[in-house]
Amino acid sequence: MAKVTVGGRTYDVEVRGESVVVDGNEIAVKVRDENGYSTVTAGGVAYRVQLPPADQRQSPLQAQVDYRPFTFEFEGRFGGGPAPRPVREAPAGAAPRAAAKGGVSAQIAGRVMSIKVKAGDAVKRGDVLLLLEAMKMENEIKAPADGVVKEILVAEGARVAEGETLVVIE
Repeated sequence: MAKVTVGGRTYDVEVRGESVVVDGNEIAVKVRDENGYSTVTAGGVAYRVQLPPADQRQSPLQAQVDYRPFTFEFEGRFGGGPAPRPVREAPAGAAPRAAAKGGVSAQIAGRVMSIKVKAGDAVKRGDVLLLLEAMKMENEIKAPADGVVKEILVAEGARVAEGETLVVIE
């Protein structure tokens, strides 16, 4: 649960899939990404929301809601899912997996929906290796080159970070 302060008022906020709980009241929410902004429908009311780039979303966050500026201060986690995984240090002298030859990395954080290949499969450039759900969209992760799948480093349903290596192709 996160504490969010906006306009001098503080709220307890938790994101639960397609709903948000604010001070114990659950509100259905849908988000549709547009060109440079998002349309957020909360409780049946649509709002035009413009946020800073993802890498700049930290407290205090400057945003526009229906063209009006707001400052959001927050602390804690919004989602009820698993806590972020700690960063694992590579052994001294070892190359990071993403830098390994043939490593196919996630271009965006998300959840592995389905894996279309298995170790030992021959793949051609452009073949779909797996489907990654991110921001309510299915993203095809494709083979960058011809080769053979050496190793699959994730499982269906796993949450992955941007840049995390998913599959190794030789």
